[in-house]
Order: sequence, then C-alpha cells, then structure tokens
Amino acid sequence: MPKPLCKTVRLRLSAAPKHNPQNVPDPEVMPDPSLSPEGTTAAQLMALQRNDHPWVNHGIQTMYEFAHDVGGMERSIYFGPNKLKDLYHFDHFMGLFQNTFRELIGLSAFDVGASTLTERGNVMLPVTVRTSNGSEVSVTFVLRKKDVGKKSGCWTTLSLLSKES
Repeated sequence: MPKPLCKTVRLRLSAAPKHNPQNVPDPEVMPDPSLSPEGTTAAQLMALQRNDHPWVNHGIQTMYEFAHDVGGMERSIYFGPNKLKDLYHFDHFMGLFQNTFRELIGLSAFDVGASTLTERGNVMLPVTVRTSNGSEVSVTFVLRKKDVGKKSGCWTTLSLLSKES
C-alpha cells in the first residue's frame, strides 16, 4: 500500500477571543434606593475620577448602570435632546460618552450645586467639574426615580447635559 501524499490534520479553530473585556462584575457602586439625588450624582462623578480603577472604564460602566434608560431599545435623551440614542449596548454608550463627555473622565474635582425639582418630578443638579488639565466645565444631571424593575426606587440619570447639549 502506497504512503499517502498528505496527512489529515484536524484543527479546532475559534474566532472568539479568550478574554472578553466586557465580562466584568457590576461596578463598585450601583443605584440604590438609599442614595439621594446628590449622593447618586457624587457616586457617578467619583467613579469617573478614577475611571480605570479597579478595571478599565469602570467609571463609564458606573455611568451606564446609573443611566435611566439603560438596556432599552427606545431612544434616550441621556446625551441631550439633540442626540437621541438607544442605550441598549454598553459599547455604544461607552463610545458616545467618551466622545461627548471626555473632559469628565479622570476629573480632578467637582462641586454639586443646589437641586431643583421640575414639574415632571425630575431633579436637576448643576455640577462644576475641574478637569484633569485644570479647566472648569459645567454639566447638569437630570435625575428621575425608577418606578419599575430591579432599580425601582433608585435615582437614575435621565440626561447629562452640557452647554452643547
């Protein structure tokens, strides 16, 4: 019997990465009914101050978890009334956040102003942020209390507005 010209080799290939960077636990601080509107805002800003601790983009992930419309396919006003986007995927949120609010990432200090209650029951909180390069920017957190789901009773961010929003 002649020797075969080639040998059959079976390979098992996988296109999936061995490490999924999105496969991380919940952020250190999650929405909680015990947090006031001011506490909710401060928790998010403190996470952005140390954005890459304890893992890369932890601060942005915290912002995502506090977003009112997270996980929904409906268009959200999170990034302002002129940037209606769904917040279904964290990756989409992260890209938009990095482009829209890059100056908040790694901020050095912040001051949360006095809250205002709107007719719709939202709370508006003006915030002055000192960026990592020392400049100051102003943003407004518009918070709404969730009334359904696992975050029911928690203050969440309906919109994060800048002067450009």
